[in-house]
Amino acid sequence: MKNWIIELFKDERGVASIKPVAAAICTVFLCVTMVVNSFSHGDLKPSEELVDAVMFIALIGMGSDTFDKFSTRPRKDSQPTE
Repeated sequence: MKNWIIELFKDERGVASIKPVAAAICTVFLCVTMVVNSFSHGDLKPSEELVDAVMFIALIGMGSDTFDKFSTRPRKDSQPTE
């Protein structure tokens, strides 16, 4: 399980990528904000623009990382198999 989670934060080359890390951090902040918001009064709520901005950052990070994982380009130095 630990290796699977570590692999989620790596790109197609096997090195850590900032996109999934930023998306995960934004997702955690959004979830914590929504939980705290559900137990607090209406006076302590974040602005809708801030929540939308964090949501868009998380969506773009997840989407671009997913696109990178499924768009593998063949390397120039590798020979095609016959």
